[in-house]
Amino acid sequence: MIVERQDEPAPEVPPTDIVEIDPCAVLSELHEPYISYGHVKRCYDHIPYNATEANTVVSTMSTLARDFYIFLDSAMTENLQKPFTSHPVDILAGFDRISRTEYKNDFLFQTDVDLLMNSLNDAHANYIAHCYRNYLFLQPFDLYAPVIDKVQTIRILVDGTNDLLEDCQVLTIDGVNALDAIQTWIDIHYGFSKDAGVRLNKALTSQSFNIDSKKWTYNQGQFTSRVTLPEREAITYEISCPVSALHPEGKNATLKAPWEVYRLVAWNDFDSTESFLANNCYQEPETDLQEELVIVEDDDNDDDDDGDKGEASGLKKRAERLKRARSQRRKQQQQGRGHQESLYQAAVETPRHLTKEPLRSNIEKRQIQEPAIAHLVSNGSSTSFFQLVKRPTIGVVVIPTHSVSLRTEAHVLEEGFAQLYDAGVRNVILDLTANGGGYVNFAYDLVDWMFPQENETSVYLSDLRTSMAVKALAQKDLEWEDYNSYFNPNSYSDAATGVEFETNFFLQDKLQRRVNRQLDYTPKVRMNHNLGAFERGMPWQHNADSIVVMTDGTCGSACGMSLNRLKNRHKVKSYAIGGRYGEDLSLFSFAGASVYSLKEILGDYKVLEVDPSMQQLLYKGIYRVPVMEFFDDDDVEGKPLEFRSELYKADFHLGYTPVTARRHEILWEIVANSHWTPEGQTGQDPSIE
Repeated sequence: MIVERQDEPAPEVPPTDIVEIDPCAVLSELHEPYISYGHVKRCYDHIPYNATEANTVVSTMSTLARDFYIFLDSAMTENLQKPFTSHPVDILAGFDRISRTEYKNDFLFQTDVDLLMNSLNDAHANYIAHCYRNYLFLQPFDLYAPVIDKVQTIRILVDGTNDLLEDCQVLTIDGVNALDAIQTWIDIHYGFSKDAGVRLNKALTSQSFNIDSKKWTYNQGQFTSRVTLPEREAITYEISCPVSALHPEGKNATLKAPWEVYRLVAWNDFDSTESFLANNCYQEPETDLQEELVIVEDDDNDDDDDGDKGEASGLKKRAERLKRARSQRRKQQQQGRGHQESLYQAAVETPRHLTKEPLRSNIEKRQIQEPAIAHLVSNGSSTSFFQLVKRPTIGVVVIPTHSVSLRTEAHVLEEGFAQLYDAGVRNVILDLTANGGGYVNFAYDLVDWMFPQENETSVYLSDLRTSMAVKALAQKDLEWEDYNSYFNPNSYSDAATGVEFETNFFLQDKLQRRVNRQLDYTPKVRMNHNLGAFERGMPWQHNADSIVVMTDGTCGSACGMSLNRLKNRHKVKSYAIGGRYGEDLSLFSFAGASVYSLKEILGDYKVLEVDPSMQQLLYKGIYRVPVMEFFDDDDVEGKPLEFRSELYKADFHLGYTPVTARRHEILWEIVANSHWTPEGQTGQDPSIE
């Protein structure tokens, strides 16, 4: 049974003048399992509201949205069609509301800003202050939502209480229908997708591909595994277990489960509220410009020859070295890849657990001895190639991320596809389940591997905002040959001619209205991208009938860019798994933009010597917005891909079952038999809606 752990009783407060006990000091002394929800909450609540820093946060985030956020106007779109379920958001009005609100403490203020950004349901737009993500909160259950006999329920996938509750149904959570309670929570607290079904998938425990073991492992859901402080100290579950060998008479119970709490900070890292802030919240001091110079070898001893040439000459040469230092640092950040690769990171899903691993080990799938569904044919660094045992003409290419090295991934794909072909594979399933995105160039390359076309580019039409800040950055970037930010005009080509820009096209802006606001946008352009020579004569190339794609809808950003091209341009059939029974589910999410962080923008201001319109925030964190929007080939209304809901809907929707939720590979067989139906069979499966 679950026993509710009681917080240690608070000390009596004498009526005389006694120094108040610092709750963060109390928290600092505690180890697991003696850390309680109350200990963390009291520490967080004890951090005072800082009006000056709050004004800086609101001012900076408002400016980031006003001057850079590409969907500032589109986010106010009303009545989005299914499968989207997202309300219009006026983000500037939201910041204005926060600026006029009085807060009791800093935690409440920071939470409000976080939830405002979440309300955009755009995984590229984030306000994630690390300060209040220093502890991990776990429930003893991992939940899922299987569909059994056309009825979807919440059930226990993994029971950490040893009460034999696996596959028991959770009827209510805190007195509310369990499915509705989870959906309501995730819709508020995790703005990953504009599709409620995809958000539900993120709330529940799912499976992701482990690139080291080449096996599918459980990925704990957001609802029962949180790095943000839960709303209350425990969750109450009403549970019903069917009659079974484990429960001959069935079982009904009401269980109250306190949150288990684990540190994500080093032991003894703080001993007071002040040191908690200093060590776990505040940004590191900015690197002094003098320190930046040490990364460049002084190969010509410029300063040694200054002599009587004067201080101006020395400063000029120092500036040149600094310029080379910054250029080298940028190249190091790009890890030696092509000049566009690091620049065009569309986005990877924001990390949940930021620094330390929790003491509780990762949950493991039950080891069930079952016949193998597929065997590994080629083992890439992340992308892996399988062949179905019962259907050996069908291969599965698992692509768990678009964050790959473009220098080596072409070889991985070439070798993997060749080995599949040599093994007799003639049709392929591309499985991009839980692929959170990565490099834009790989998004295009993946499409070009399947449909290599000499005269047709996979690169999207796009545009950017043209605030005064952006124009200034673009002009400076154009003047620096060895620097390349998002706003470098040389990184783009004319959409009509394909010729790379040599002038500042950001100055050719014009006012446009997406929904309510007239804003300045650039002309339509395309990012520069060299198409790979991927024609290999494989039977699935140029043949949509020989390709199927499948995801759980969490394929995002660059991954979504690939799938939109494959599904909507090349007419490849698609399968989405999970979500809500009886409702359409998106194949991919947040595919319509590229992301830029506040830190990167401020870095560009500094390097390009442009006066910044924003300032660095006090807290460490992830603060970012998308800055470039994409348009599909058939767009005639000027509607960005991010809000074209009809393009996101998968062709087929599969619900999880108690079997497929535990063995992802069985989904491959279901999809294969549905799309390439064996002779004498129907290919129908009850899990396909």
